[in-house]
Amino acid sequence: MSTPADLDVLERVLRESGVDQKAADASWSGYVVAVMEAAVTWLQARLPSLRGLRHLPETLGPAAVVAAIALVVIALVIAVRATLRARRRRDAPMHVFTRTIPATAPTPERDRHGWRREIERGLAAGDLRAALEALWWWFARALTTARVDPAWTSRELLAHSGRRELGGLALALDRLLYGAARPQAADIRAFLSRAEEALP
Repeated sequence: MSTPADLDVLERVLRESGVDQKAADASWSGYVVAVMEAAVTWLQARLPSLRGLRHLPETLGPAAVVAAIALVVIALVIAVRATLRARRRRDAPMHVFTRTIPATAPTPERDRHGWRREIERGLAAGDLRAALEALWWWFARALTTARVDPAWTSRELLAHSGRRELGGLALALDRLLYGAARPQAADIRAFLSRAEEALP
């Protein structure tokens, strides 16, 4: 049968003996080490090939803690930046320029120089959509004087005109017409200048 302890006697003994009765404060590094040990144990339970982690030299302990903290901070910064970037991209209005494709070739039929004037008219009026439409037709007329189907892609234009060597130019035109970035007047002029050199 056990006898209950006399609390007064116990307090007097502890006081007289000078025993420190205050619990030690936990340090942040001790907390990090405990979290790291728990993480290693969790990983070892799921990935048997990592069972040797427990046997790393003790001298790596502080360096491993610092490295782990740095990695966690870097991962958090990357995650926050990616989230913000995705949110900005999602909230940003989508600027997709699409060509209005007429059912038949426009009348009256313009030649290359007529479409060049239409490009300038669109740019002067600030109507980039009209300038881009005219740019596609200018490109088509610069490649061929034969009938052009308005539904053709830039690559189909190259195939029908036998000018496949201009694939890079056609790709640049498609980026202006269909790319996610909204082209500016300077982009249209830059393309036109490059195309005029390639298509004298």
